[in-house]
Amino acid sequence: MCDLSLLESASRLRSRDRTREAARDGGGRKPESYKKRAATKVQQVEVIRGSKGAGARMEVLSVDLPSHLSSSPPSLSQQEIALGIKNAYNLAINMQAGAKQLLADYMSIQDEPFTNAGFNPPVEPFPGLPSPSLPPSAWLDLSDAERLQQNVTAFSNLPDFLSAVKSQQEVMNSDASDLHHQLTLSRLQCLGLSNHLASIMASMGLVPAPAMPAEPPGLGSSFFMKFSGYRVCHLYRDWVLRCVKDLSLLADRYPVPSL
Repeated sequence: MCDLSLLESASRLRSRDRTREAARDGGGRKPESYKKRAATKVQQVEVIRGSKGAGARMEVLSVDLPSHLSSSPPSLSQQEIALGIKNAYNLAINMQAGAKQLLADYMSIQDEPFTNAGFNPPVEPFPGLPSPSLPPSAWLDLSDAERLQQNVTAFSNLPDFLSAVKSQQEVMNSDASDLHHQLTLSRLQCLGLSNHLASIMASMGLVPAPAMPAEPPGLGSSFFMKFSGYRVCHLYRDWVLRCVKDLSLLADRYPVPSL
């Protein structure tokens, strides 16, 4: 009986010791889920603020490191595309007023019928200078590559057409220096816009199609030169308006990323 009593007492002591150990472990050991949360918990980073040197004050700022590291900046190509579209759009916007004024001033010095209020004949495109007009459904169906390629074609060849009109006007209206200057400025702006558009295509990994040969009008009869110049100035104005519309659509599709 004595031995049995001793064994029971020893068993109770061991059970009590295990209970105490479990209680201690449970109070000091963190559950596994807690460990996982602690791994991504806000960590502290010490930042020195104030004056430099031994008297600098130390502040502890809380920074969510996992969240900070996961927010990577936009890729360089995304920025290039968006900024390229924005720059080209701004240039095209600046060209709008000048393109409208060029057509108005051109018509004002060509005499009748160009000075008649109702003069508005249909304008046919030239080889190398396609028409900017498209039905709304066809315009919306254009891919980004097609949209850019059509503008690159037009603004790559427009400088040759504008130069041809200037040569015609120097023959017919040699004293129209303001008009000659407008034609020169428009030509330079077309070259700049063409370069912007080609740069956008390069950022997208697109290769422009081979340039369509430009066939600008040459010298001829007085009416032939007046009317061909009218067609060029009209098409130039319409292509600027079309380009603004195209680039506005592309800007919505490729917004400038916030850094």
